[in-house]
Amino acid sequence: MKTAKNQQGKMILPKKSKLMTDDIEKNRKDMSLKNMQFNRFLFIRYATAFFFFVNLYWALIMRQTLIVLIPIAIMIVASLAIVEQIKLFGQHDNQLRYSKFYFRSQLLVNIVLMVSTITPEFVTLFRFVNNTSQNRLIILVTLLLGSIIVMLVNQRLNLIASNHDKYYSRLVAYQIALKNNKEMK
Repeated sequence: MKTAKNQQGKMILPKKSKLMTDDIEKNRKDMSLKNMQFNRFLFIRYATAFFFFVNLYWALIMRQTLIVLIPIAIMIVASLAIVEQIKLFGQHDNQLRYSKFYFRSQLLVNIVLMVSTITPEFVTLFRFVNNTSQNRLIILVTLLLGSIIVMLVNQRLNLIASNHDKYYSRLVAYQIALKNNKEMK
């Protein structure tokens, strides 16, 4: 490829090469925007995966009882949320209906399970744990921590839905910088 130098000693690229460079730069900027939009949901995606596998593990342990229907139902709702979250990379939307429903359902299940730690149903729901006060406390604390995570995810979903999350402000600032950079050229 032939190149020339201008009076300042800078390389002058042929028009075809300049167009390719512009296309590459545009694709890079578009991909950066898409990644920034997708990364707004990073915590939500990790939390969804975490709870999906916790429920899967619970379902495997309880597979020979009717209790298995609880984690299976939650995993079905989680699957809808996972599909919704995967679609975000192709089409941006900040209203995640299935994810909100899933995390509200997970919170409800966690609350019911927390209440069960002080009832005789504990033995039925947690057959894999010895029925001691120490084990009941461990299960209660674990469910409480899970509920806190779910509430944080719900808070993040609400912030994203109203475009008040910190990632959105960064995204807007980046878009403004791209626009200003384009106008300067």
